[in-house]
Amino acid sequence: MADRIEFNLNATGRAVDIEDEMSLLEVLRDSCGVISPKDGCSPQGQCGCCTVIVDGRAVVSCAVPAKSVAGKNVLTLEGFSELERDTFADSFIAAGG
Repeated sequence: MADRIEFNLNATGRAVDIEDEMSLLEVLRDSCGVISPKDGCSPQGQCGCCTVIVDGRAVVSCAVPAKSVAGKNVLTLEGFSELERDTFADSFIAAGG
């Protein structure tokens, strides 16, 4: 059975229909078109490729039920400024990531 949830994605209000067992990763990629969170190990949540920020806390979106973000703020890489994204990239390069 489909439910509808509302949440803020990168400071923009969103309303999406979800199935009971959908993960946040599935909603972000399939329903919202956000491609920065990657599916590296879904649903184990071990690799971190799908990490997003929910209400100020980093979470692995493949292991988070989509319904749990109703009314919350979700931030993905697309929500950061270009300068912030460049800083993250430079940091990964410097650390050999």
